[in-house]
Amino acid sequence: MDYTVPKGMRDFLPAQMHTRLEVMRKIEDVFRTFGYLPLSTPAIEKLEVLQKKGGEEIEGQIFQIGGGMGQGGMGLRFDLTVPLCRVVASNSFPLPFKRYCIAPVWRREEPQKGRFREFYQADVDIVGSPSPRCEAELLACAKYALYQLGFKAPKIMLNNRHVLNALAQKLQIPQDKHNAMFRTLDKIGKQPIEKIKEEMVQKGISQKAAGGLEQFISFSGTNEKTISFVRETLGDVASEGAGELEAVVAECKNYGFEPQISLSLVRGLDYYTGSVFEISASDEIGSVSGGGRYDQMIGTYGAPLPAVGISLGIERLITLLEGKKTSQKSAVARLFIANAKPEVFPYAIEIAWALRQKGINCEVDLLSRNLRKQFDYANSSGVCFIAIVGEKERAAKKLTLRDLQSGQEELCTVDEAADKIRNDAK
Repeated sequence: MDYTVPKGMRDFLPAQMHTRLEVMRKIEDVFRTFGYLPLSTPAIEKLEVLQKKGGEEIEGQIFQIGGGMGQGGMGLRFDLTVPLCRVVASNSFPLPFKRYCIAPVWRREEPQKGRFREFYQADVDIVGSPSPRCEAELLACAKYALYQLGFKAPKIMLNNRHVLNALAQKLQIPQDKHNAMFRTLDKIGKQPIEKIKEEMVQKGISQKAAGGLEQFISFSGTNEKTISFVRETLGDVASEGAGELEAVVAECKNYGFEPQISLSLVRGLDYYTGSVFEISASDEIGSVSGGGRYDQMIGTYGAPLPAVGISLGIERLITLLEGKKTSQKSAVARLFIANAKPEVFPYAIEIAWALRQKGINCEVDLLSRNLRKQFDYANSSGVCFIAIVGEKERAAKKLTLRDLQSGQEELCTVDEAADKIRNDAK
């Protein structure tokens, strides 16, 4: 029998889960700081919901359960945006509605380095406002979350689907080929440009149009020059997109940063309608965050509402953090309380309870082991401190705290021990 996990999915052992939960906690703290509210949806949705706005590429990646469309078929959610649209369309919220969700999603695609069939996303979205202030706040929120994780200078890229639509119109690319064009252009940076052009031709886009796309998206310059280039090249048809780019950049400056306009940025999902953006924290792994405006999507499930969101990729962020060789002090428990004799075990429980009330993670011996074996267990489990309690410590209402990194130990009170452990964790 093969008892391994399904392809593209993983088990996470305690030390790995400690890191993952800490990353998600820091991101959630930032989301709450910006005033976003938590929302949870089922892992499984009706196929009618998923396929309505998934697009051709995503549709083939849905893990289907049961029958097909109209036959009671269901599927695992492939992102957190489609379920949000369903919820908003069937409920009434004060607008703008600002929600966050950190949860797993599933895509039936071929696993590769940094890409899995089950992975976590951390999303923040704003529903009910068309203002470019929304894009600026989302980018500021994501930037601050990355800062809290130790990424001090992330690169923020910005573009607009109205500009890309105007380009397609100028190049006389048929409307029914636009989504194929977007999905192909989204591979820029992952595949050579010649291969991308070949794929566009295979999908029915002319060689001349593919060359025109390459020439346009290759432009590089300051934001001001890029916006001027868009207006000069595409004329009035691009006025809406150019104006939105200009407005988002201006609003971001209120937060003390300026995204870089990149005409090659596309985002492959079909539901984007305006601003699109990506954030990278390392040249080695590509984007760790992305999103955009999807003003027409909620209307497919109910009353139309403007919406915009951004997602942080938990898996890629953790891969980068592991690459930075972060401190190995993170442990399943911060402190192990070793009792020198069986008769002082009740005092060990008393000390553990006092420390837990002060927010210190700790554990006691559950196997009635001698002191040496308790030390062996503590060392192998990766804790940073051992608290030793014996007759002397019980009489003094104290504990002996040993730092396993330095080997130093001292007799101290519960308050002193808690302070030392907290300071060491910083």
